Amino acid sequence: MLSLGLLPYLTTAQIPVTDVAANAQMILLNQNVATLNSQLATLNSTMGKLLTQMERNVTATTGTSKMISQDLTSKRTPASFVLGSPEMTELFELKDKIIAAYKGTKKNLRTFSNLEKVEKNRATEVLADAILQVSSLVSQGSHIASTGEIIESADRLSSLKSILEKMNGLLDKVNQINTSLLQKNEHRKAVYSLIKTN
Repeated sequence: MLSLGLLPYLTTAQIPVTDVAANAQMILLNQNVATLNSQLATLNSTMGKLLTQMERNVTATTGTSKMISQDLTSKRTPASFVLGSPEMTELFELKDKIIAAYKGTKKNLRTFSNLEKVEKNRATEVLADAILQVSSLVSQGSHIASTGEIIESADRLSSLKSILEKMNGLLDKVNQINTSLLQKNEHRKAVYSLIKTN
């Protein structure tokens, strides 16, 4: 009986302890929510800055992409000064000079009666090779000057100058062949003439 009489007091004694524990839990929960809200506010601010930065990057990338596209277009399109350059003029002038020298040498080969057949055949082969090289070099030069490939204008001119050097070498070669054949023919002519007079 005595324990039954004390039961209501024991129950009421538990209520304040439970309320204090619940209040402590609520305070802790409220602090955690406040901390979480603070972290979310920081995260939202950071996300806002990140989105702004991403928009700037997209704008910058678009601008860069346009500039790269324009740069590539300008490199693909040969500048008019390349097509009308002295190098292009010289390319075709050299071609004409080499062809004229080739024709002159071929004509001389037919008229040089004091040369051996082997010498004439060797000279004919070298001349034919020179003409093939000229044809190839002129084709390369025209391609470099007018191609839509990505090439800087300065590089186009540099390539043309390199081709012109090769063509000047071919012109010298054809002229040297002609001069050498002429000298051989004249020397033999003089020797044969000397033999006949003795």
